[in-house]
Amino acid sequence: MTPQQQSVIEQGHWFKSRSQYLKNFLLTQGKTRSLKAQQSLFLRGDKHNGIYAVLSGVVRISGVSNEGKEAVLSFIETPLWFGEVTLFDGGLRTHDVYAQTDVVLFYVPQRALEQLLNEQPQYWQEFGLLLAQKLRLMFTSMEDHALLSAEQKVCNRLLMLSEHTEHLTPLVLSQQQLADMTYLTRQTINQILQRLVDLQAISLGYQRITILDKQKLHVRTGKLK
Repeated sequence: MTPQQQSVIEQGHWFKSRSQYLKNFLLTQGKTRSLKAQQSLFLRGDKHNGIYAVLSGVVRISGVSNEGKEAVLSFIETPLWFGEVTLFDGGLRTHDVYAQTDVVLFYVPQRALEQLLNEQPQYWQEFGLLLAQKLRLMFTSMEDHALLSAEQKVCNRLLMLSEHTEHLTPLVLSQQQLADMTYLTRQTINQILQRLVDLQAISLGYQRITILDKQKLHVRTGKLK
């Protein structure tokens, strides 16, 4: 791992709040892995094999129905970690993970994690905090789905997706994927995005959404006046 890649990991809220011992352990036990856009990392039902952090690019978390329809749950960008659910229950992977763009990941194998936790079980709490962050996001999303209007849902989701991106960095996703994430129709998404373009809050490209003014999106969510 390059010094620049390590600096990306150290920017993450979960990682930088951990003890120096745990940070050193993860950095020394992990390795980088690269995927091309649309290449799968793991699929639902695969055996657990470790946890990952995104060093560059975007990964897509989704599920597929019996009819072959993909439901996009989320996108994960730098410097977020994922894959910790199966660390706790030893079960199979719960969803499919694909590279949305070309990505570079940091991977810590399950074997190393199990050895650490068997020898020093106090570190279970550290990974529990990582899992708790995901639960908080899930509860927030469930509340938003129940209470927000269609436009508020879209604006809120765009703000969440852009939370860890630099200003004017495009979000790589299609309108259909945004529709799946917000449980809205493709037509509704298109209408809302066009209104946001008219407001100069965003710009649109082919499978790209660029946020021009986050303040305007915050206002449209109804959470900021």
